[in-house]
Amino acid sequence: MNELKNLSVKFAETADSKNIFEWRNDPITRRMSHTSEIIRWKQHTSWFINSLKSKNRVLLICKQNSVDKIAVVRFDIFKITAKVSINLNPKKRNKKLGKICLIKSIDFFVKKYPLSKKIYAEVKSENISSKKIFLGAGFKKYKVGKEIEYYIKIYN
Repeated sequence: MNELKNLSVKFAETADSKNIFEWRNDPITRRMSHTSEIIRWKQHTSWFINSLKSKNRVLLICKQNSVDKIAVVRFDIFKITAKVSINLNPKKRNKKLGKICLIKSIDFFVKKYPLSKKIYAEVKSENISSKKIFLGAGFKKYKVGKEIEYYIKIYN
């Protein structure tokens, strides 16, 4: 996996806000999200600042060659459990980078937050790409709802 060598993960910072905002408002991203409305800049800025300050949320940026932003990976922490989501830069879709970014982001997260023993994800049933990413990253499907499928990965 040569792709792993040039991918890195870092904590999100203020300079990443605009990219995350643009990626979130992409039409495909909105269609695959739990909430599909367009997010306004003011609303995003408030959410982003609160996310960076939160002890229960971690935003990570996956980059290629130290400069090219691939994805944002979000972890919402609930004691020993964390909910993870990934949003790829629309220009980086279909390049087989999502699974690698997710794996590297989880490795980064687990080292920084060792109390998190279970990581789960909620994926819209129609989101074939995300389902493949989570299964490829070692998650197991444990529940199927009306429109959402649930995936989990357990650490010792």
